[in-house]
Amino acid sequence: MIKNIVSAFCISFSVAVFSQETLITFQNDLKTSSSDIKDVIPVVNTETDEIAFFVADAKNVYGYKIDADFKVSEKISSEEKRRKFKVIIGSSASKDDSYRVFLTNKNQTDFASVRFSFKDGSTSLKEFSIDRNETFIQTVVSKNKFYLIAASRLYKSLSIYTFNENGDPQKHNINIADLRFIDTKGKNKALTSLLLEGEDLNKFEENTPNSIELTSEFRKMFVRDHTILITLDHHKMFTQVLQIDLNTLLATSFQFRKPKLGEKAKRTNSYLNGDHLFTLATTKDEFTVEILDFATGNLVKEYSATKNDSITFKNTPIMQEGGIYDSSRELGKTKRFLRKIAKGNTGLSVRKVKNRFHLTIGGYIVQNTGGGMMMPFGGIPMGSIGAVTVFFNPTQMAFNSFTNNKTTRIESLLDTDFNHIQGEIEENAFDKMKEFKSNNKGGTVFKYKDFFIKARYHSFSKEFNFKKFTD
Repeated sequence: MIKNIVSAFCISFSVAVFSQETLITFQNDLKTSSSDIKDVIPVVNTETDEIAFFVADAKNVYGYKIDADFKVSEKISSEEKRRKFKVIIGSSASKDDSYRVFLTNKNQTDFASVRFSFKDGSTSLKEFSIDRNETFIQTVVSKNKFYLIAASRLYKSLSIYTFNENGDPQKHNINIADLRFIDTKGKNKALTSLLLEGEDLNKFEENTPNSIELTSEFRKMFVRDHTILITLDHHKMFTQVLQIDLNTLLATSFQFRKPKLGEKAKRTNSYLNGDHLFTLATTKDEFTVEILDFATGNLVKEYSATKNDSITFKNTPIMQEGGIYDSSRELGKTKRFLRKIAKGNTGLSVRKVKNRFHLTIGGYIVQNTGGGMMMPFGGIPMGSIGAVTVFFNPTQMAFNSFTNNKTTRIESLLDTDFNHIQGEIEENAFDKMKEFKSNNKGGTVFKYKDFFIKARYHSFSKEFNFKKFTD
């Protein structure tokens, strides 16, 4: 018996050890202020694999350049120069060993960038503006370059701002005049209205764990191969896609048909992964998932179940998690699953891990605690922890998105031909990070190559610790 217990402990310990790896531990020896750390800003140079790691307290900004071998190679320190610009929206990296962090104010009306040069140890702040009739939408960082997306309701125009080495903006008008989009009722509607309505547009990293709370949104932005892809699910029967090539700055649009069940559904949704679009339609009586070829729109695979069926393609029980009591319980019958997700915000997420597709289907209900609605992302205001905003570091946003909202979900495993396969759902990288509190001041999570890094700060020793996590 004792031998078995020891063996079990050894196995558990082995799994814990190999699921995480310490990449670097270094001291924040530039910090002299006694004030708490406010922001942590990781910038990955995709050309050199270096990491520029900036730490800001109330008085100063401290920068550390970490090379591809995870050794601190350069340091920089300067006075805090951001003043009214508190929301971090993106970054860029230059070949002259300098990095630029882009910011906006709380109202997203004024903008600035701070340049950090590890070559000569200098920092400088430059303010810039967009056209007064435009509204800031989102940002993109691709191939170390920063892009700002804005739109005008008045002129129904879309623009992208690029920036030169000096941080000067150049506006590019995106021709959308010939692109047709429809609203929830199928009537023609200006693209700019669809992009600007509601909350901020969230952006998603493919194959990063994302909660139903995030993926249930009608609008999603993905960036791949230097291309912006924005999916719009306002209409129950169509997923509309806006595509912008960042090389040419040309825009195109196309539609995907959703499951026929969508005609009866209260809400439908979709999620993009690789070369396929996954679509979902659900009612209180049944649901359907269709997998479409993203290049052709052709149906590749379909899964469905009614309230009287067993869901044969799930790999987990029907789970209900969260709520004001942070409880977790199993729901045995399909009809209960459908009833729960049909009354809330429905969505799905897809990740490809180890040549298998991990599919999550579900819905959530925003909880009312008596003092008002629960804030998204655990009540975290923008820019307060690890510089988490909807514009900067989508990995941190995804990590923080598992909230107190009540979520009902199932999870499935599919092979590369999208056939259901048996097997247990393994812990993802975020699950393995649970011992690290997301509200740790000075902590953050970010993606590096094909894995995730959790940075943790120990205020007493002033040490940062980087750990590697994989699925």
